Amino acid sequence: MSLDSTTFVSHKHTSSLRQIDSKISRIDLEGIQNLPKLLGSTDPVNFIRNLPGVQTGSEYDSGIHIQGCDNAHNDISLAGVPVYGANHLFGFFSIFNPSHHSNMRFSRSSEDNRLGGTLSMELPDTLKRSVSGEINAGIMSSQGGLGVRIGRMAHLRVSARQSYMNLLYKKWMKIERSPIRYGFGDYNITLLLTPTDTDRIWVDGYYGQDKAFISTTLFAIGMEEKWGNHAAAIHWEHKGDLLTHHHTIFSSGFFSNGLMTQDDSSLSLKSFIRSTGYKGRLSWGNLRGRLSVISYDVQPQHPELKGLYEMQASPAEQQRALETSLLCGYRTTVADRWQLDASARGSFYLSPENEYHLSLSPDFSVTYNAYRLGKISASCGIHHQYLFQAGLSNIGLPIEFWFMAGKHSLPQHSQHADLSYEVSLFNDALSISANAYFKRLHNMVEYKGDMFDFFNSTYDLDDHLLKGDGWNYGLNFMAHKQSGDFTGWLSYSLGRALRQFDDPDYKGIYPANHERIHELNAVCAYQLQRWNFSGTFVYASGVPFTAPEHYYISSGQIISQPGEHNACRMRPYIRLDLSATYTIKKTEKQENGLNVSLYNATGRRNDVMYRLSTNNGTYSFGSMSFFLRWVPSISYFHKF
Repeated sequence: MSLDSTTFVSHKHTSSLRQIDSKISRIDLEGIQNLPKLLGSTDPVNFIRNLPGVQTGSEYDSGIHIQGCDNAHNDISLAGVPVYGANHLFGFFSIFNPSHHSNMRFSRSSEDNRLGGTLSMELPDTLKRSVSGEINAGIMSSQGGLGVRIGRMAHLRVSARQSYMNLLYKKWMKIERSPIRYGFGDYNITLLLTPTDTDRIWVDGYYGQDKAFISTTLFAIGMEEKWGNHAAAIHWEHKGDLLTHHHTIFSSGFFSNGLMTQDDSSLSLKSFIRSTGYKGRLSWGNLRGRLSVISYDVQPQHPELKGLYEMQASPAEQQRALETSLLCGYRTTVADRWQLDASARGSFYLSPENEYHLSLSPDFSVTYNAYRLGKISASCGIHHQYLFQAGLSNIGLPIEFWFMAGKHSLPQHSQHADLSYEVSLFNDALSISANAYFKRLHNMVEYKGDMFDFFNSTYDLDDHLLKGDGWNYGLNFMAHKQSGDFTGWLSYSLGRALRQFDDPDYKGIYPANHERIHELNAVCAYQLQRWNFSGTFVYASGVPFTAPEHYYISSGQIISQPGEHNACRMRPYIRLDLSATYTIKKTEKQENGLNVSLYNATGRRNDVMYRLSTNNGTYSFGSMSFFLRWVPSISYFHKF
């Protein structure tokens, strides 16, 4: 008996989320625009926060926390070019313009020297028709892009996004009666060249800048801030029958210039990070390799105080460091059911003090394919990281800064173990996955203190850093409807992120600042002829915070004595977002329509931080919520 043919039946994936394997996902950025919009746009980074194992973001929280790791542990990039400040004010928008990038790649682990995950915007690799474009006009910002084909082998794409929220929302943009003035812009340009069928060359650039002014009535403090990103790169990729290689030469950076004034004193806070380097990767059959050489030029936060409390200004610290790494990996399949993947990365790091560190980061994973019964995957490994981030807060203001491993801290490293299960049901229409993880973290840092330390004492970075170790562990579950008119998923995460410091004043084990023990996310979208209805629901445990034991006023300054570190928690975070999109016209060459969205449809006043406040001369300590209870949004889009 012989088998003449085999028929495979599978539903077409219509979900914007596509799972590649147990750790890697690809997100269709055009598809997520049907989900609820905030201020006229669906942001890629905010979308990631709806996935299991990723920290649910609240207002004023600009970080991405993957499996309990800190925001600085992530490898965030524009096609492999590192990005150091990925969010605009308050974390509502990232710097990524969805109209410029077609897909986003997300992984819970990193193949670079990072302890967390990977988020990378992908560049287009095919030539489009002679002229194409997109416009999306909202009530707080607008974005658009234009693509032009140049001859037979080139395509140029330019995109821009600009805010104008001060024009329409000036009256309501306040924090505790303190006005906010804010604006931002993002600008992208990409030239794609296809000299042969197997070669692609990209010349890619990005520039973005933010400006903000906040005047607080409580402490009579004014804050003016300018910050921004830049990135430029040349990529070359060759795809052969057996050998594929990709090369990138890049330069990228982030700067922050802040000025705070109080009475007759002024405080200037400046920091920056710049990196230049080369990244290459190749695959040859079952073998793969990566080479990275990056030079860093960093200025950590440097306060300069003038006026009534003027202190002796020390020279700004300049850090220059070199990081190189070489990875070799091998993947093979055994007996049709077992897939083995092993890799090792060797790294050489030269610190600003000209001290070198050598490290070896092995990774190993095994996957058993039971076909209809699903896949089981287990992995373990060691990761290293030489770049740190710290700052006064994580409320979306660019007062976090970067510094290199060296005199301030030893390099970070972690050991991790991961166990996953996934199965596809009903001809791939539904997928169910579960994941358990454990990470042991070493040489972690947290920033302690507040801005008043700058006004009252000589600044020393080491005096404001808590150093120690940590543990992350948890469970994630997800049911994903991948095809049909109705798509979406329901996910639940249970996780702990614990830290232990070597400071004698911080004895014991504490939850990390971003820890949410329970998280429930529901995302859905329904296509009904010209209408698309969608919604997201978030429930998350409150994050920890440190409450003061007592506080008093001395010489016009508020002096507080903190209580036990992170011993209190905010109320649970609950939010429902709704959206409706109507397509007015859709042809092969153009499409236009309207979107109406409502952020926080239930109007719940979620806690975003705790702070000292005053009312008729009486001071109190309590919760603070976002300055807008409901955030409606209406936008018009046109694609051609």
